[in-house]
Amino acid sequence: MEPHSPSSTTPLLPQSPTSISSSSAGSSSGGGGKPRYRSIHRVPTFMQTSVPNRRSIVHAFLNMTMHMMLELVFPIALYYALRTILSPLWSLVLAGVPTAIMVVIKGFREHKVDMMGLLMLLGFAVSVLLAMVESDPKLYLLRESAMTSAMGLMLFATLIPFRWKKHVLRPFMFYVARQIAVTSTMMLDPPTIRLHWDWFWRNWRSFRAFFRALTLLWALGLLSEFALRVLLIYTIDDVDDIVYYSNVYMFAVTLTLGTLTIASTLLFRHLFNREQAKSKSIERQQEIEEIIARAAEEENTQRSIQ
Repeated sequence: MEPHSPSSTTPLLPQSPTSISSSSAGSSSGGGGKPRYRSIHRVPTFMQTSVPNRRSIVHAFLNMTMHMMLELVFPIALYYALRTILSPLWSLVLAGVPTAIMVVIKGFREHKVDMMGLLMLLGFAVSVLLAMVESDPKLYLLRESAMTSAMGLMLFATLIPFRWKKHVLRPFMFYVARQIAVTSTMMLDPPTIRLHWDWFWRNWRSFRAFFRALTLLWALGLLSEFALRVLLIYTIDDVDDIVYYSNVYMFAVTLTLGTLTIASTLLFRHLFNREQAKSKSIERQQEIEEIIARAAEEENTQRSIQ
């Protein structure tokens, strides 16, 4: 297929839009099989519909943040309600029942269970076993933090570009944002959106840096909760105080990270739009100058012939 020149509609592509996947794969597998990333100045216009709008971004991240905070607030309230009739250990175990039920309901409704949902179900099963063989509620609390730290370590692991055949692991928040794009964009089918996002990752340096930083931020936030709860367990004797302070801290961390995620994503999208508009203006100006130059050249040629 004949290559085409960059324009204000489809810039920076060496081939036609239908050969994005082959050209991207070729550019990412050169050398010794390692991906060679490059940086672009403007995303092709036909790909920009794969970038979620502001409303979709805010709605998706608010839902995620509110869901996480609900999973924190409701178990705390249930724990203190059960403490009036049950021991601290069994109050902690039963307070985790609603969260486990929500994971199961979500799995049946969406026909899938995500990694965090699996960790929560596994944690609940371990909690029940611990309650049967161990009577120390502090050990249970340490188990809860171990699950939180496992999530943090999982996010850290996604920052390492592990390769499996043709697949390369990417930061966790990249997959979260891509899923938001898939669910919020009605103009394109999911495989096309995933193809565009793969192209963004390979060719857009600030795009890669943003999702790496965002994933690192969430990983550090989750691991900090584990460190704080370990400190509280070894410095405070009252289990109720440990439950209160650790969950208030986790609530604050979730709210802060959710706010930072929304704000940084909107800022990144704003800078993206501004850079796209600036690049498009420059390209159009260059096209106009080229047209004027060609017209002047043709006029000079006609004069020389006459």
